[in-house]
Amino acid sequence: MFTALFAFADSGRIVIKQKSGAETIIELSNKPVITFSNENMTITSDIETVVVPLNDIGNYQVSNETTSIEHPLSDAQYSEGKVTFSGLAEGTHVNVYSMDGRLIRNISTAKSARATVMLQDLPKGTFIISAGNSRIKIVNK
Repeated sequence: MFTALFAFADSGRIVIKQKSGAETIIELSNKPVITFSNENMTITSDIETVVVPLNDIGNYQVSNETTSIEHPLSDAQYSEGKVTFSGLAEGTHVNVYSMDGRLIRNISTAKSARATVMLQDLPKGTFIISAGNSRIKIVNK
């Protein structure tokens, strides 16, 4: 059986909590389409495709909560217009979100396990920066 669900909105997200402890977040502004096969849930959006085995899904929901900071980043350093993250696994995505949940910037760490977000490239305002399962809230003045 193959069913497609469409979830489009300017803000909000789909949150999938897996039995393995992993959590996947897909922003609704990226126009996700959810399909189910015999063994997998597949979410395809404008920027990524996520496949989760059905037997590993603890729950999933659509959430308007976009500012949660459940796991603060401890290896973030702030200095003169930039935030530098260190100690990240290679390939970790560092994402910058506006307060309404829109993805503003996506940076992938290289072999150096470091990523830098240049604040002068962002408009003034409040942002959530996530790296893996960790998040920080910043105000760019």
